[in-house]
Amino acid sequence: MNNSKVLSVLGLCKKSGNLALGFDACVESATVAKSYLILITQDLSANTRQKLYNRLARAATDLIVLTDLSTYDIGKCLGKSCGVISINNEGFAKKIRSLLKFDNIYVQEGANI
Repeated sequence: MNNSKVLSVLGLCKKSGNLALGFDACVESATVAKSYLILITQDLSANTRQKLYNRLARAATDLIVLTDLSTYDIGKCLGKSCGVISINNEGFAKKIRSLLKFDNIYVQEGANI
């Protein structure tokens, strides 16, 4: 995966106002059906990851992706280090999906585990 391209798209997404950063903001976006994709960083704790899956079990979020980005990478690019990112635009979500290619990353279809 080319992290710099994904980070560039995330930067554009933030500038357009279609990005939610942080656990609570992402859960809120997903529960009001604004989220098209949720990205989880590699260094997010297993406890937080489980809490996220449990909170999103009732939401209409189709895809949760564990990336190889770190919270440091996100913080450096977006100005806020966080482990959970919600993309709230369908076009940006499709672009990030195509860049990730889902080869060597964990994809959780639906929110139930």
